[in-house]
Amino acid sequence: MTGTRIQKVLVFSFSFIGDAVLSTAVIHPLRRRFPDAQIAFLVGVRAANLFLGAPQIDQVFVYDNHGNHSGWRGKVRLIEMLRREKFDLVIDLRDSIWSRFVGKKRWGIKLRGADMHAVTRYLDVLHRRGVDTAGAQPKLEFTDLELSKRDEFLEECGVERNRLLIGVHPGGNWVYKLWTPKNYARMSDALHERWNAQILLFAGPDEQPLLSDVVSTMNYQPIVVKTQDLRRVAALIEACNLYIGNDTGPMHIAAAVGIRVIAIFGSTNYRRSGPYGKEHTVVQSGLKLGCNPCHPGKHPGSCGKHSCEVIEAITVERVFSAIETLRAA
Repeated sequence: MTGTRIQKVLVFSFSFIGDAVLSTAVIHPLRRRFPDAQIAFLVGVRAANLFLGAPQIDQVFVYDNHGNHSGWRGKVRLIEMLRREKFDLVIDLRDSIWSRFVGKKRWGIKLRGADMHAVTRYLDVLHRRGVDTAGAQPKLEFTDLELSKRDEFLEECGVERNRLLIGVHPGGNWVYKLWTPKNYARMSDALHERWNAQILLFAGPDEQPLLSDVVSTMNYQPIVVKTQDLRRVAALIEACNLYIGNDTGPMHIAAAVGIRVIAIFGSTNYRRSGPYGKEHTVVQSGLKLGCNPCHPGKHPGSCGKHSCEVIEAITVERVFSAIETLRAA
């Protein structure tokens, strides 16, 4: 398959933010292989905001599984919409049956395995077709205007660019992934006391009670980011010197914008969904209950405790030690 015959490529990406971010690893290999092609992404509603306006993607289609594209009639509408675009090649990273009815050619997922990182599986789709994937990794890029607005916001908040700026996100989309708000508050205060660090505290639209718990417990007043604009969140994370958080979409955003990550893991499998890259650090408690990691697989959350002893066993001192080691590297 020569590059001159592929003019339009569609990547079937994901609805969850973290998975969608990881799927960006295929963009640059595709650009090298098909330099004249337009590259489009199909993403879910939650992740769409992160891709709309992204300079490395030519077009974004939004898959609304609970709205316009729900049920079989909705899937027919989706297929008809995509078929009108006359894609030469569909890269299906989600193994969707609907992708088989969209483009002239389709490349799909083959690799499986609970301990295999998602990015490895995505890049294998290209590698098996002879596409050079050397050095490929998830990457988010910004426009000059986005970076300018980001810098204006930080200046208005009184951020001193010569001081250490650390991004912290204590939330996540699953209660079993969460380190406690008290621990995040203690860790953030320790970072300020030890290194005079400025803390940029992030929270999703449904995480305001958790955010309030962290802020009210802290002795030091952090800079709270209140926005649902994922591209703005990503640009602000890119301004940080370090990012600390649970297994969430923002964790993958941080890695994709080139920021070193301290990722706190307990109930989920870091080999499959940890921050991609050797420069990052995963912190675990080492506690073995026989049920962890319980996600994916193993009936996640079936204990019914609504918290995870494995992640709760991670001490503030353990995380702080990992931060010190990463900073010294």
